[in-house]
Amino acid sequence: MTDSTGTAAAVGEGVVAAFFDACARDAFDEAVACFAEDGVWIMAEGPEPGTTYRRDRIRDFLVDLVKKREELADQGIGLVFEPAVVVGDRQIIEFTLRNGAGEVIDRGVDLFTLKDGLILVKDVFRKA
Repeated sequence: MTDSTGTAAAVGEGVVAAFFDACARDAFDEAVACFAEDGVWIMAEGPEPGTTYRRDRIRDFLVDLVKKREELADQGIGLVFEPAVVVGDRQIIEFTLRNGAGEVIDRGVDLFTLKDGLILVKDVFRKA
């Protein structure tokens, strides 16, 4: 889950937990190191369907996400992650964006597929 500032705390297991911890600290290189060399991050939005970020683009994408996270926090919007559901080499983590009144404004799930102890795929599914 997250604390009231929207910072991830104890989300996922193993490399997924390390990824969320690195993201919470804006440790971009550490976050990218959690991905396999052929790892991808697939966002829900985009033309593919979605948008796929290969490992060499994930760091820049994270920098942009942090800017968005800060903008949302300035508006009183917080991001909450739920504990992971672990099934074999996959971890599923639900997330919710809530405004200052606690109303849900966005929700979704991150589906992580692991390979050799690293993130092979982070696939995002969401409902806005």
